[in-house]
This record gives sequence, C-alpha cells and structure tokens, in this order.
Amino acid sequence: MISGVTMLGFLSRSGLYVAGLIWLSVGQAQAQITDTLTLRETVRRVTEHNPSLMAYAPRLKALSGDRASAGLKPPMELSAEADEFGGSNEAQGTRNIELTLALSGVVELGGRPESRIAIVDAKEALLAATRRTQLLDVQAEAARLFVKLAALQQELEVARRAESLARQAEKTVSQRVERGRAPQAELHRAQAATARAAVEAGHVEHQIPTLKVKLAALWGETSPDFQRVDDDALFHTGRAGAFEPLIKTLEQSPDLQQLASQERIQAANLRLAQSTSRGDVRWQAGVRRLEGSDSTGLVAGLSIPLFSGRRARGDIDAASARHEAARFDTQTARIAARATLYEAWQHRRHAIEAFAALRDAVIPRLESALSNTREAYRAGRYSYLDLIAARQELIDARLALLDAARRAHLNRIELERLAGAALTAADGDSAKEHKDQNHDH
Repeated sequence: MISGVTMLGFLSRSGLYVAGLIWLSVGQAQAQITDTLTLRETVRRVTEHNPSLMAYAPRLKALSGDRASAGLKPPMELSAEADEFGGSNEAQGTRNIELTLALSGVVELGGRPESRIAIVDAKEALLAATRRTQLLDVQAEAARLFVKLAALQQELEVARRAESLARQAEKTVSQRVERGRAPQAELHRAQAATARAAVEAGHVEHQIPTLKVKLAALWGETSPDFQRVDDDALFHTGRAGAFEPLIKTLEQSPDLQQLASQERIQAANLRLAQSTSRGDVRWQAGVRRLEGSDSTGLVAGLSIPLFSGRRARGDIDAASARHEAARFDTQTARIAARATLYEAWQHRRHAIEAFAALRDAVIPRLESALSNTREAYRAGRYSYLDLIAARQELIDARLALLDAARRAHLNRIELERLAGAALTAADGDSAKEHKDQNHDH
C-alpha cells in the first residue's frame, strides 16, 4: 500500500484525455496483499478494458475517412458526344457526323470545402469529448462502487463488533441470572439479541459478493479475481476546501466541452449553408470534329445558377436557428452544472462536519457510557434496558460515522467528475489533519 496523498487528475497525452481516480492511501506503508484491490488498479482496469470504450477507435477512424472526403474538390468529367448521324438526307450515315470530346468541372465558391472540413473537425472534437465523458463516467462509477464496497466491508466489521457486544451482554446477563439477580427472561432476550446481531452481520456479508461482481463487470470480467478492496482510507475524509476554485475548473468539464463541440458543429453547418448562397460555377471545354466540312473547332461553356442566395435563405435560417439553440443549451448546462457542483460541495462539507462530530464528540462518549452502563448493570444499579440502549446507541453512532465517511467520498467523486479537476488543496489539508489525529475507528 502506498502512503501519502493522491488525487484525481486529468492527464493529456497525445490529445487523448485520461482521468485518474486514485484512492487516498494513508498511514504507515504495509506489505502488498495480493487479494486486495486498490482504487488505482480499479481505475486502470476500467480504463483499459471497459467494453463501452472500445467503439470509439473505429468511430474516430470513420471520421478520418470523412475528413479526407470532405476536402476533395468536385471531380472532373470527360464526355464524348456524337451528333448528326444515322438519320436521313444530310444526316444519313456518318458523312456529316459531329464528334465532341470535352472536359467539364465545377468550381465551388464561398469556401465550401473548408466548411465541410470544419464540420468534420468539430465532429472529431465532439467524439473526443464524448469519449472523455464516457471514460470519466466509467471511472466515476468504478470509484463509487469501490467506495460502497469499502464501506460495506467496514459495515460488516461494525456488525461483527455489534455481535461481539451482544455476546458480552449475554454473558453478563447469564452471570446475573445464575446469581439470582436477574430473571430468566432477561437471558432469553439477551440470547435473542445475539442471534439477531448474527443475522444482521450475515445480511451485510451477503451484499458484498454482489458489489464485487458489479465492480468486476466494469472491466469485462464475469467473476471478481480479488477478495476485498483496500478500505484503509475510508475514514480519511479530508476537508471540503473552498468552492470558488472549483468554479474556475468547471469550463474544463467534459460535459460542457461536449456541448461546446455541438455548438461548433452547428456554427460550421451555418457557414456551409451561407456558402451555398454563392452558386457553383460549371465549366466545359473541348474539341469538336465536323466530318462534313473536314474541320475541327473548340467548344467552351460556362453555367452560373441564378438566384442562389434566395434559394439558400431557408437553409441559412434553419442553420442559424440550430446554432442559436446550441448556444442556449450550453449556457443552460453551464448554469445547471454550477448548481449541481455547489450541491455536491455542500453535501461533502456537511458529511465531513458530521464525520468529525461523530468521531470526536459522540463515539468516545458513547463508548465510555457503554462501559459505565455495563459495570452499573453488573452491580445491579442499571436495568437490562439501560444496557441494550447504551449498546445500540454506540452501534448506531458507528454506522452513522461510516455513512458520513461514505457520503464524503461519494460527493468528492461527484465534485471531481463535474469539475474535471482534483481537489489538491483539500488533499493537502486532509493529509496534515490525518497526521495530527490518531484515532482508532
């Protein structure tokens, strides 16, 4: 296990963006455990082997072909024509045949080839942004499942400790019953509580294999090849940090970049529509053989469409409206992304505050209260109800601590997914905070 602080970052390599969601590893360095899966390894696996990411390579190859085609000029044509033959009188036979051999072509005006290339370029940018979005979605989902699985492993530990506390209480009650200081019914209730605690632990343990299979499916495996995930850093929540730095990185969000690429596509379509207002010029040039007079001459022609601007007005208006709609979509998405970012930041901050309160102010007092209640029960000063209430309050507080840690990490993942940047400042602060505090959870 690697100690220190790691973070989620976006690394640019050869124009392809790879997001690395990396687990915060804290504490002393320990020997590697072969059956323990780390978040670093999880992200590597989904990045390299997720089935949904495999389709982007052929799509990019297809766009490369489209780009090559978009830059081609209209083809030249070679035509051959025969007139004045096979008829009657002067046109009888081939005596007066006229043969014409000509080349023809089209001159595109208005920068139409450049507009077509710009559309393909914008589609390539959209595909890159879409792939980056898909990659981040897959990595974020893997990180969420990883955190949930780590939390479930810790919840199993809490359930087993609850079962152990129930057995201790059963032993204490049994001793009081043997001395005639408590009724037999209390022992039966204590035995039932122990059985229920065992059932609850079994219920939690039953959920772990399902999450492991879901996690392994993200990199195309039908069965997991790991026993557990690394949950050492689950109780290292870090700090929320400031909200303003997140806003600055919001424009790098792959979702907004995807919408920006859509806007660029519509802008390129608008330029292409505007270029059609200048009609194509068609030309023809060749040579004609007049068999009847045994002479040869040149032929040439030029064709210019009329009223092209009027005919293109509908297409221009439609393309302009689509471009404006795409621009409004981007603005709306930017506002919504900021609101969602703030919501996730608030949830994370609240989860961190709740975690700190439970860890520092609640659980130590409840542990002390349970110890005192147990001694008082043995001495006959407290009832069995007091004992099970103190025990349950401690169990509930430990589960609440676990839930707060889980929510803090899940909202951190959401923040990083939305903002497109790692919380480096929060990482640094949380590392120092963890070093200063040595709590056994």
